[in-house]
Amino acid sequence: MRETTRSLRAYFIIAGAIALLLGLRDLSTVTKLGSILGSLPASWQLALWFPLLSQLALAACFIWAGVQLPAALTRGAGWIKTLMLVTIVVQIVDMALVASVLGTELGTTALIRSFIALLIAAYLLANIRRLADEAMAKNATAQVVQR
Repeated sequence: MRETTRSLRAYFIIAGAIALLLGLRDLSTVTKLGSILGSLPASWQLALWFPLLSQLALAACFIWAGVQLPAALTRGAGWIKTLMLVTIVVQIVDMALVASVLGTELGTTALIRSFIALLIAAYLLANIRRLADEAMAKNATAQVVQR
């Protein structure tokens, strides 16, 4: 399937908004645990906080990427490509944390979710690269024609 600028823009904004809302919900739930959090081992706290905080940060970046996508594509979309690479790395780290803390039996659902997110990020990165190349080529052609 060949994504368009419009479909990627919608995806970034909608996925970012949903992830932000779910992340805020999860943050509210986690902060209600209060003193229980302090008694958890550091590895469990890392496995709890890293995915939560990275989800919130990436969600906000996804919304901004959706807003800025058309303009960013004409400039090569370097920062959006970097965002997708960071997303891939975050998913790999999340998978490693879940597997090491919860094990593969307890963390199966979280591992599958992270793996799917990793595949989606790779798919988006490939489409952003393609759209950026097309936009830059179109922009270069327009500049040549104007001369």
